[in-house]
Amino acid sequence: MSKTDNTVLKDMIITMLLYGIIAQIVCLIIPGDHLRMTAGLWIGVAAGVFMVIHMQKSYAIRYLVVVVVFIAVSWLQIANVLTLFAGIMSLKLAAYLQPIMHKLFAKFKKSK
Repeated sequence: MSKTDNTVLKDMIITMLLYGIIAQIVCLIIPGDHLRMTAGLWIGVAAGVFMVIHMQKSYAIRYLVVVVVFIAVSWLQIANVLTLFAGIMSLKLAAYLQPIMHKLFAKFKKSK
């Protein structure tokens, strides 16, 4: 993996974690079962991080893992499926925001 790939990977993971923190705050504002919403969100973010780390590998494996996670979460009822979906969408958000976040992180490093 090249240095550029490592930088993109790091930027995307940081963006996904920031998204998770913001979504966590929103989950705490929304009335409902906060434990299940939080669990779903962070399971989804973890699945998204797994997907971004294995982005160079076959997409079929990544999507199979997501399907298994969705089935397990809904069958075991350990988390909210909607917040699980929101957590997995952190991958999409991180992919779209990666160029912007890279510039932001570069400016932050220069200021230090």
